[in-house]
Amino acid sequence: MAKYSFFLILLLLMAGACSGGQSRQKAAAEPESSASLPQADEDEVMLRLSAWLVADPQTQAEQDQNLIANYAIESVIPLERSASGLFYRILSPGEGELLKWGDYISAHYKGYFLDGQVFDSSYRRNKPIEFYIGNMIPGWNEGLQLIRPGGKILLLIPSALAYGEKGFPDGKGGFLAPPNTVLAFEVEVLERLE
Repeated sequence: MAKYSFFLILLLLMAGACSGGQSRQKAAAEPESSASLPQADEDEVMLRLSAWLVADPQTQAEQDQNLIANYAIESVIPLERSASGLFYRILSPGEGELLKWGDYISAHYKGYFLDGQVFDSSYRRNKPIEFYIGNMIPGWNEGLQLIRPGGKILLLIPSALAYGEKGFPDGKGGFLAPPNTVLAFEVEVLERLE
């Protein structure tokens, strides 16, 4: 198994070296919302994320993990992973005390699929949402407790921590978020409300 992992990492590094120029050009042509963050080391990101790839995914959780890891490798996004399987990157930590379960907050967000298609955005409506941490999908409830008011976080949420097997119906016979779908959210906490 260790031999297989070594060759997989070596193969990923060689592929990255061959396509490194293309991904750097793509990053320069497409400004990201986290442009003020330091540039990630592509090789380091690939090594770290490739450790989370499952060679023969058997479960939905393993498939989701591979989708997220491959997306982050392709986009060169350094991520952290929680024990629950939530992947995240703190874009700005914010100030003050960490948010906690039960806090009532105001936030802006953009939700999108891994193909980049935005399915929901408070920015588009120009109206932040107000909610209690604990009343949202598990990925939000967990991830928001990693930042403070004024902070911003990227959440890459496996389907089990999003809408799971049921998905999120759109009320018109379809789905806003289909069943078993990995979701990405950029969440900016504006303030903790009283």
